[in-house]
Amino acid sequence: MYLASGPAGVNICIILFLLISCNSSTSTSSTDDGDSFLRNCPKECRCFSTSPSYHTVDCSGRSIRSIPLGIPRNTTVLDLRNIGLSEIPPFAFSHLKSLKVLYIGGNSITAFNEDSFAGLKVLEHLNLFPTHPGMNIDYTAFPPSLFRDLTSLKTLRIGGKDSGINVQQDYLDRTMSPLHQLEELFLYYAPHGNITLGPGYSNLSSLKTLVFQMHSGPEIQLRKEAFVWLKNCPIEKLAFINCGINRAEPGMLSIFPRLKVLDLECCYFLSSQNVKDFICGLKNTSIETIRMNNIYGMRDNGAVLVSQWTISATTFRCLENTSLKTLELIKNRIEWFDLNNLHYFPNLEYLDLSHNVMIFFPVNGKDNYGVNSASVKFIKIFALLRNLKYARIDNNLRNKNKNPPRCKLTHSFWKGHPSFKLKKGVAGSLNEKYLPSPIAKYFLPASLEFLSMSWWFVLDDKGTADCTLPGSIYFYPNKLRFLRVEGTGSKSISHVVYGLDNLEHFDASHNILSCLPRDFCNGHFPSLRFLNVGDNKLGPLIGEGGIHLVKLPSLEFLDLSVNEIRTIPKNFFEHLVSLQRLVLSGNRLNTVSFSMISFVSVEYIDLSNNKLQAFSSEELETIGKLNSSFTIDLNNNAVNCTRCDGKEFFKWLIFSNITVAFSNNSDCPMNGSKTSLRTTLNGLREKCDVGSQITKAQNQWLFLGISLTNIAGVTCGLIAAYIYRWNIKYRLYLVRRRLRRQGFITTPPGHVYISYDDGDYHWVVNRLLRHLEEENELDVIIDERDFIGGASLAEAIVEAVDNSRKTILVLSENFVLNSWCEFEFQMSLARGYNTVIPVMFQTVPFDTMTKSLRKFIKARGYVKWTDVSRMPFLT
Repeated sequence: MYLASGPAGVNICIILFLLISCNSSTSTSSTDDGDSFLRNCPKECRCFSTSPSYHTVDCSGRSIRSIPLGIPRNTTVLDLRNIGLSEIPPFAFSHLKSLKVLYIGGNSITAFNEDSFAGLKVLEHLNLFPTHPGMNIDYTAFPPSLFRDLTSLKTLRIGGKDSGINVQQDYLDRTMSPLHQLEELFLYYAPHGNITLGPGYSNLSSLKTLVFQMHSGPEIQLRKEAFVWLKNCPIEKLAFINCGINRAEPGMLSIFPRLKVLDLECCYFLSSQNVKDFICGLKNTSIETIRMNNIYGMRDNGAVLVSQWTISATTFRCLENTSLKTLELIKNRIEWFDLNNLHYFPNLEYLDLSHNVMIFFPVNGKDNYGVNSASVKFIKIFALLRNLKYARIDNNLRNKNKNPPRCKLTHSFWKGHPSFKLKKGVAGSLNEKYLPSPIAKYFLPASLEFLSMSWWFVLDDKGTADCTLPGSIYFYPNKLRFLRVEGTGSKSISHVVYGLDNLEHFDASHNILSCLPRDFCNGHFPSLRFLNVGDNKLGPLIGEGGIHLVKLPSLEFLDLSVNEIRTIPKNFFEHLVSLQRLVLSGNRLNTVSFSMISFVSVEYIDLSNNKLQAFSSEELETIGKLNSSFTIDLNNNAVNCTRCDGKEFFKWLIFSNITVAFSNNSDCPMNGSKTSLRTTLNGLREKCDVGSQITKAQNQWLFLGISLTNIAGVTCGLIAAYIYRWNIKYRLYLVRRRLRRQGFITTPPGHVYISYDDGDYHWVVNRLLRHLEEENELDVIIDERDFIGGASLAEAIVEAVDNSRKTILVLSENFVLNSWCEFEFQMSLARGYNTVIPVMFQTVPFDTMTKSLRKFIKARGYVKWTDVSRMPFLT
């Protein structure tokens, strides 16, 4: 292929030249724009950029009492909270043509000028919370033309903890009417009395979220008339938080036909019938989520008008034609919940009935007396909810004599329900004829993954646990991954459980379990990663070899704390090859009798609060073969570091690489510090006459060392210099930097330094950097933004590594081919082996990695980046 030599060829060349020039100019312009923003940052504020087009000026918390001068024109986020402002002058922000987010709460402003927000045509988020306590919600404080230029506004927060002494009867509808693009509105005062949301609210044609949240005030009644002008707004979420609602007009919610989420927290409803009439207003809506938490709260005078809530068989019948997916009824003093209500919600995915006083579950008004009868009925109807994924019915301890707590805002469980990396289902091949008889068979909801039924009423503990009952429990194929049944007072699990092949997390702690079937764990939980049976009475069963922890190939965490364990059989843990953390605290162990030879992945063993005094030579030799990063917690044990027979233990503590933690008041000083232990050894020389042997051994090694040094000194020096060449380079760069630091600008310290290839720059900035800085508030150093121009790149890298607590390696195919990335990796290793966190952004074949990187990955592992694994990665 070739270019013509005539005019056509010349034209093509010119076009290519112009395209290259434009791209170069655009890139240079973006860089210059960011540099200019940082240079023009007001001295009273903090400025930073998270992307080439996203620039933040943060002046919050500074007593500057006025809007800083010289705010860069390309600012996109401006934070002026709590700086002592008394006014917003007209056209104060009109030059900020790129401003999208503005915070002004926490100041002394009692009224705005009608031109305070003039010119902010691209503003999307305006937060005025909290307003001054003396600021009224009227047209004097919020002039009708205040928001006329905010044509792009999507989120607005108005109000404060004590605002709203005087509220405009139409609730500022003329001020609100220009906000046609508004999607979220947060008002910190609810309409009551004659106050209505006026006709101007009908112009909010994009409004989807409406939240009323108060901090104090009188009890209110919700009237349908107050919301009638919102009937044409596409509201999908409606919330009343801490609004003191005591009554609601039936049918009020019918105004919102598109409503999907209803959130009520901290109310004072006068009767359960009024609540039923209120929620039945949702029958012709698009409702998917109902959250009603603490809706029968205690008044200031201590009165509780609804002492218990009985949810009858017909309470939710009016919603049977809806598509409800989430039902959350927390802290509502529910005593009975008729299971017939579950028939009305075939699409239910989330169910939370926690923090009530439930014991029995009637069906169609018929009581199920007896725990077994109630459980069987519950499981049968529960299984019909084929879409249910998460169910939580915790903390239903019955105590009528105790007054309910005063209202505290409930942190919704479903806002942070646990997520797990879903493994491929384990194909079951059970033949029922081989199961012990009799066989109890149960269905679980087909989609159920999370089930927690903890801290219920305590069962009768007068009888004794029966560990000899024949039979088995079989669950038909299911997806259950998380099961928690702690604090139920259970004494025994008498039958072997089959069918929970996907179970990853099982918590049966804080019961009084004293027996389990011998084969309880024998291959029945192939996916189990977390097992907690702490705070039970399994000690005698374990000591007698009455249970075997076999065929748990995925188990990583095991808690056997507070179980009255006196001894553990030698081979008790031999099959737990994946175990990382073992908790044996709070027992009665006086010796470590179990074998640790299979603990190839162990990182931490908790032996605190036992009766250990020392370890035998055999035990110390076994422990010494484990992982070098291994930690043993010996807090609150009877380990005596002043006994003469503990010299082997002393020598092991000094010369091993294992970390040992002692109590602050222990005779073993400074939690096992090598220096302090050597000092203790020297103190024992005279007392126990063990020093002569140590001194003799030291002299022999000293003589041999001098001889070897004379023979091969030069060779050893060259070998050492080659092996530690990266450490030597790192130290030399540090010394050089310190000698030249005087008078130079250095990279500011941070939590994390990110090492990456230029080809991964956009992902680092748009995903990883935003996640670390905005969502987790970490100080991050990256070369493109934080390195000082004109400085030596090698010195800048060393300085950044030294100023950061951790270095994140963004591993990709380009990374392993980049020599500077290898340099950053070696400098990070030189600073500290445990400071390096490899993140596998792209799959990188091992054979393409450098030898040192491959060795590090095999020894320490890596974090594979996915959206689901971001939180474990940060912890």
